[in-house]
Amino acid sequence: MHPDIFTPGTCLFIVLLCCLTTNAPLTVKHIFEDNLNWAAFHLAEKDNLRDIEINEVNKMLSCKDESRGFFTYECEHCGITKTVHFGCNSRICTNCGKNHTDKWAKSLGNALFNVPHRHAVLTIPAALWPIVGSNRFLHKVLMDAAIAAINDTISYKHRNGRLTAGAIVVLHPFSKRMGNNSHLHVLVTEGGFDKCGRFIHQKIIPFKAMRKTWQYQVLTQFKAALPKTRVFALLIDQLFKKYRKGFVVYLPKESRITNKRRIARYVARYIRHPAVANTRLHRYDGKTVTFWYKDHEGKKHFVTMEVREFIRALIQHIPDRNFKMIRHYGAYSRRTKSKYSGYLQRSIRQVTFEDFITKVNKWAPKCPKCGRKMTFVCYEKGPPSENKVFGCKISDWNHPLLSCS
Repeated sequence: MHPDIFTPGTCLFIVLLCCLTTNAPLTVKHIFEDNLNWAAFHLAEKDNLRDIEINEVNKMLSCKDESRGFFTYECEHCGITKTVHFGCNSRICTNCGKNHTDKWAKSLGNALFNVPHRHAVLTIPAALWPIVGSNRFLHKVLMDAAIAAINDTISYKHRNGRLTAGAIVVLHPFSKRMGNNSHLHVLVTEGGFDKCGRFIHQKIIPFKAMRKTWQYQVLTQFKAALPKTRVFALLIDQLFKKYRKGFVVYLPKESRITNKRRIARYVARYIRHPAVANTRLHRYDGKTVTFWYKDHEGKKHFVTMEVREFIRALIQHIPDRNFKMIRHYGAYSRRTKSKYSGYLQRSIRQVTFEDFITKVNKWAPKCPKCGRKMTFVCYEKGPPSENKVFGCKISDWNHPLLSCS
């Protein structure tokens, strides 16, 4: 073949053709790495980035790297060795986040009281979205307001004192388009506990009435937390007058959960997920990213952003360091849950790293060739862990120890 045929245009075509024929799944990590997109964004926006955003992205880019540590197994029958790398523990790694979500959802069923539950979505008006986005401390205020509104609602018709519901509150600071839209997904007991520790079942919870209590708790707690300025005072007063029926409390289909076996599937689907999953990425051409989402009616919509806009939209939802996106309130809080232990099927003890070391072959993977159980050989630790309890960090969930049912 004549050497002149390899013009720059031809070479570019060949490269693009190879990329298209590999059928490699599109990932967030690839978009950040390709064409030094993250490096260029970091350089251009370094004065505007939070340290936690830089750290979380860097961890995501090093996901599955040997420096993070790994476990080595060997098949005594075939002689094949297998290395299982730790994940990155990044808040925006869709791979680690998916594994963590699945395991969290499965374990959640054993941690719930043996009573019916409801799933509700608590929203706030669009006028408050930018205020919450620029005042991140309001995320905690918003989550605190949820349990207060729930307890107010279930206690309204109870004559013998106030009831305490059990609620698991999950913060979603993003919309399906990855813009600011702070709202809460709440898994709440269908009723509450009285002062004697008895569960008072309320099959009919007046969620329409809770719209008013939810509005009241949000606005009064925001007013107490925000600076005492005329602008905020007028805004809160206007929101009281404009939304006379209260803020929207949405009940998804099949929101009533009576079977604990459905918890894992339901929770993973509706309650906890990243801002954008790899499965929602549709196209990336080096300059723009297209992803899709479904509305409440199941209709699919496509959104296209420039790469830098996509990166900015994604990392803005990284929470501040040590902020808990999932909180347990009321009867599920750590301080009070033991009082109602009779409603739990069994207690859960968290797996520690020492448990794994003393039973090294219990969770060994199967040989990819013969299917027999492999034998543990050794492990290599990665960077110093911030939490010594094995299973607490997202990276732990990638290990076979927690991937077996």
